[in-house]
Amino acid sequence: MGTTCYVSAINPAQPSTVHARYVHFDGYPLALIAQLRGIWATTARRDTQALIDAVLAHDWYYLGSDVTPDTRSFPHQHPVGGVGVTFDDTEPEPATVFPLSRAVDLDASWIYVINPADDTVTVHTGDGDPVGVHSLS
Repeated sequence: MGTTCYVSAINPAQPSTVHARYVHFDGYPLALIAQLRGIWATTARRDTQALIDAVLAHDWYYLGSDVTPDTRSFPHQHPVGGVGVTFDDTEPEPATVFPLSRAVDLDASWIYVINPADDTVTVHTGDGDPVGVHSLS
């Protein structure tokens, strides 16, 4: 069963808001932190801004550093090598922008905020409360 989440980064121009992308499947912290670390280490070559750019490019069915262009996907999904499988490959929607204080409106189980300043990911519950900080390294 899928656990929905959002993966995000703080907007430097407005530090109270985040830019986020929806992830439909495997959003539990244990699984998603491992996937973000894998993407960061391999695809993004330990460049946290490159990780942010990659995950904020689409909404995702799931994230995975082991995804290849040939990975099987459902109709209207698109594998992005080293990052994941998109939720829908039609015209991409803009990222969701919201203040963490309004996270409860998203109806997601988890929210992940990537911080390029210290190469960490802060895990928030679906109501926006932080519950842990994890290093990408």
